[in-house]
Amino acid sequence: MRDVIRVMDVSKSFGEETVLHHISYDFKEGRIYGIVGNNGLGKSTLLNIIGRGMPYDSGSVALGDTVRIGYYTQDNSDLPDDMRVLDYVREKGEYIRSGDGTLISASKMLDRFLFSGGQQHSIIGSLSGGEKRRLYLLGVLMADVNVLLLDEPTNDLDIQTLQILEDFIDHFAGPVITVSHDRYFLDRVAQKIFAFEGN
Repeated sequence: MRDVIRVMDVSKSFGEETVLHHISYDFKEGRIYGIVGNNGLGKSTLLNIIGRGMPYDSGSVALGDTVRIGYYTQDNSDLPDDMRVLDYVREKGEYIRSGDGTLISASKMLDRFLFSGGQQHSIIGSLSGGEKRRLYLLGVLMADVNVLLLDEPTNDLDIQTLQILEDFIDHFAGPVITVSHDRYFLDRVAQKIFAFEGN
């Protein structure tokens, strides 16, 4: 169980409301999973349990020996406004290995994610909200991870950035688990869909 995340019989309640009821699944290397459903049914809760170790009421979550999780959340609160764009990305990772084994530098990845040469030396605080979301996404991807958890990545990203993300996911070797209301995005990337319907 090296690159597998095993969720066994996990349940989670908030007060009187049970949002996860005996969920079991093995998330395996090389698979892309989509999670759909109305708000409040436990989609983000499941990602928080896997990615942040949120306490749960019963069951177990086991991460494989080599699992390193990159977690794109619905906020980008870890972006330091006084840091330069390039320094932020380099802090996450100087290089990333592409699907074919090629090393790509932080600067080249910034180019790919639509940050021009001059903008790479800008202070993060000067970026627009959409640019900050794009930078935050790149920071998650640049870290040395082999599992991606993406919570509503389509909410604040423009179409061009989503196309770049889709291409990245296509060449990512590890499991990807993404929560989204965007069926076009899920139809494009996901190989398996979990529908959270309540009860």
